[in-house]
Amino acid sequence: MSASTVPTFTQLKEFEEDLGYHFSEVLEAPLLKPHWISISLSHRCTYECQMCGVVKLLKGHELPTELVKKTLDDIAAWRQDCVVLFTGGECFLRKDAFEIFAHSAGLGLKTEAVSNGSLIDAALAERIVSSGLRNIAISLDGASEPTHDAIRQKGAFKKALAALKNLAEAKRRRGSGPKISVWTTIMKENVSELYDIIGLVKGLGAEYLGYHPVVVAQADMQNTSPDAPFWLKEGDLRELRCQLDKIEAYRKESGLVACLHDPYLWIEHFQGAVTKQQWKCNPFVFLSIGPDGKVLSCGASFGNLHEMSLDRCLATKDADGARKLMKECRKPCLQTCWARPQSDCLPGITRRFIDAVKTREDRSQLTQEALRILEGFEQKVERTMRCRR
Repeated sequence: MSASTVPTFTQLKEFEEDLGYHFSEVLEAPLLKPHWISISLSHRCTYECQMCGVVKLLKGHELPTELVKKTLDDIAAWRQDCVVLFTGGECFLRKDAFEIFAHSAGLGLKTEAVSNGSLIDAALAERIVSSGLRNIAISLDGASEPTHDAIRQKGAFKKALAALKNLAEAKRRRGSGPKISVWTTIMKENVSELYDIIGLVKGLGAEYLGYHPVVVAQADMQNTSPDAPFWLKEGDLRELRCQLDKIEAYRKESGLVACLHDPYLWIEHFQGAVTKQQWKCNPFVFLSIGPDGKVLSCGASFGNLHEMSLDRCLATKDADGARKLMKECRKPCLQTCWARPQSDCLPGITRRFIDAVKTREDRSQLTQEALRILEGFEQKVERTMRCRR
């Protein structure tokens, strides 16, 4: 496909959204709705993983099916490029999981799910690949059975690998299906196996591998205590650097591994040395919905779906306060769902768009449309500033 025939909608849409999140952060006002929406269908799980405390939180809470569907309808009405991630607990414990997936995908939402793989036998894999999911992520925290099972549960390693194999085979048979991903949490218990995970999961059909650092507590992302369990100490950090050297060499040559930031920031993260200049969260990009219906970004909730619509939750004073606290955060957690680095810098947004269209025959028309979009944001900025005077 030549440059002049590449679809233009995506280029302009990305330009518009990057501007929207950039100016939202500058003005501390939501000019766009969140891009990432994580919905925890249940905190019930097949495991009680050592580094995860969700099974101990909100026991007995699950969002009713119709409330989930209503919320998805509200998200679709935003007419924005949104990704809905269904999580837990273990989301496949819900009997209505596929009904919910189908509703989300049917609305045109980019729909994803994360699982520990414990329930994904051949039959469930067939349902997953035909469910409308865009991505299915399997958690894997070791390249060896002893490591992964010590973190999660005896037998968990074999089940996770079987899940990947079953998904890959089902996708091959069908000829299509969701991207098969692996998510790995970086901990001192598995730091020496991070690189070896690449070869293991690639051989099982994984198409994407993402690493993220362990957190002290899901309810307190800013807590980065060096005394916490699973936290990497100085000797572990030397091993992490060795692993990253190998991972980076592989990533540059072969893909598969993806990272939104310089992965060597993980070293500084575990040292508590990451600054806002290196990495920052955009408080307008991400939204989390718990099984109790509470809506939050990072920290305290600012509404409950049992009491008000999602749009009303986002417009509360508590939501403004939560976003302000995120912007003022001085402990970047490097959990990439909260970040949108491509929106941080206005010259960078402009330069990226120019590079995308500079070889196109219709670049003049595209530039004019981009200017129209920019003028629209200028008007929004002026209206917002007038309201504050």
